[in-house]
Amino acid sequence: MWASLFFYLCNFFLPVEAQESYQFHSHNDYKQEFPFWKAYTNKAASIEVDVFLKDNRLYVAHTEDEIQDENRLENLYLDPLKSLAKSTQLREIQLLIDIKTEAENTLTKLMEVLEGYPQLTQAKQLSIVISGNRPKVVNYSDYPDFVKFDHQDLNNLEQINLAKIALISTNFRTYSQWNGLGRLTAEDLEKVKNVIAKVKKVDKPFRFWGAPDTKTAWSRFAKMGVDLINTDNPAGASAYLQSLDKHTFRLKDAVPVYKPEFKIPTAARPENIILMIGDGNGLNQISSGMIANQGELTLTQLKDIGLVKTSSYDDLVTDSAAGGTAIATGNKTNNRAIGTGPMGESLKGLPEILAPRGFINGIITNDKITGATPSSFYAHVKERDNSAQILEDLKQSHINFFIANGKDTFNTVADVFNKKELSDFVAVKGRTAIFLSNDERLYKGNQFAFHVKKALQNLESQDKPYFLMIEGAKIDSNGHTNNFAGIVQEVIDFDLAVAEALKVADNNKKTLVVVTADHETSGLGIMQGDLETRKLEAGFLTNDHTATMVPIFSYGPKSGIFRGVYENTAIFSKILEALEIPE
Repeated sequence: MWASLFFYLCNFFLPVEAQESYQFHSHNDYKQEFPFWKAYTNKAASIEVDVFLKDNRLYVAHTEDEIQDENRLENLYLDPLKSLAKSTQLREIQLLIDIKTEAENTLTKLMEVLEGYPQLTQAKQLSIVISGNRPKVVNYSDYPDFVKFDHQDLNNLEQINLAKIALISTNFRTYSQWNGLGRLTAEDLEKVKNVIAKVKKVDKPFRFWGAPDTKTAWSRFAKMGVDLINTDNPAGASAYLQSLDKHTFRLKDAVPVYKPEFKIPTAARPENIILMIGDGNGLNQISSGMIANQGELTLTQLKDIGLVKTSSYDDLVTDSAAGGTAIATGNKTNNRAIGTGPMGESLKGLPEILAPRGFINGIITNDKITGATPSSFYAHVKERDNSAQILEDLKQSHINFFIANGKDTFNTVADVFNKKELSDFVAVKGRTAIFLSNDERLYKGNQFAFHVKKALQNLESQDKPYFLMIEGAKIDSNGHTNNFAGIVQEVIDFDLAVAEALKVADNNKKTLVVVTADHETSGLGIMQGDLETRKLEAGFLTNDHTATMVPIFSYGPKSGIFRGVYENTAIFSKILEALEIPE
């Protein structure tokens, strides 16, 4: 059995690779389904084994009444390590042997057993450390060079010889009764920090035993500099700690927040509509941006707020195609469908309704123009990946201009759209296409907001009403990869664009701004953060969309009609209601 298990693990789970920056100690590993292997394959830096001496044998157990004849130190730990060493698969690892019986006799037997494993005692990758019942510190040097000790007295670190000490451990409960949820009290936090700092002075790895074993605790200990984080959940701790930096973000500098004037007559009929869709931008995404920006976004200044249900016709969880179609046409449809109903029927969208009434229709996106959300406002296809037909529909559509990613797309629509640079976009004369770049770096920071500002300056110089759909697409793509830093940065970039739209509304007093999302992506959760330092940590439920409701914000004439809780299809109806256009 063990031979076959070893072959399987070596071939599928044991590449030799560097340790992660945050390391953990697998405590009570013998209680796992596969003692030693579960901790080792999950990249534990240290593995603990509790050992009893009984009948001149070394048994693995936590208490004497748990001893079983088949659970020996050799077969559960030393033999697997030997196999790894022989196959050159052994990585750097610490075996912490916690002695539960009288120290001297148990150590004598342990040295005898270890002498029979020269592959281990001579392996540079393996550190064998004695914990639990130990001899006096002055007697550490009596033992072979291949073993060192776990020192647990912090009061004599300055006086003792540290040469035979591999790490320093102490009971967390001596300093705090924190259960690993929420946060340490200020007093306890100071005690814990002082302990860690004291050990750092002697340059030895440090571990708390008896510590809480939660994600919050792992994160706190990692950030405070605990070298080996104690856990009984090696798989969970490994996955969490490996992704901790990816799930932590600190905004270098806060960005300015625009404060709306709230002087627009809200009962009047708007002349222009700016519809802004943050793809995947749920409430926690917005909250993350707000926390990172020291508690404020332009978006959170708004007072007319509602919640939108996002399900598609054929699924509780929508995709961007069905979500965009619901907003653009007022109809639920199947996932992957663009501008078509559940039976494949063509649906009339907002640009088609508004164009005959003299509206200029525009789209701005940091996705390609064939992306699911923008194409929902002009195309009619049953499959979102049918880019060729989507581009044909674009040529036949009522879209007057667009600003989008994807320069390689232009030749397909060159017979209909005039290609312009953003700097030359001063008037909508004919149909205009502005392809900025395939390089996503050009959309970082305030660049997206600059594109929005430039387009709005153009539209404001016209003598026609306009409908402008603005999509921040990269919140969603970063959600799919669980890239927390990317999510927060994109939320903040999108918020800068929101500010440009609100400035226009305040200036002309006749523009309705509606800001929402097609769905939430990733099941993002905020685990902890700090407004002052602009730093926060998140967790993810999935790398896909969720069915969570998304917020909707509105500002300008008729903004109040967007309050409440309703289906995504109602956004279409409410825009037409605000414009006093019958459906």
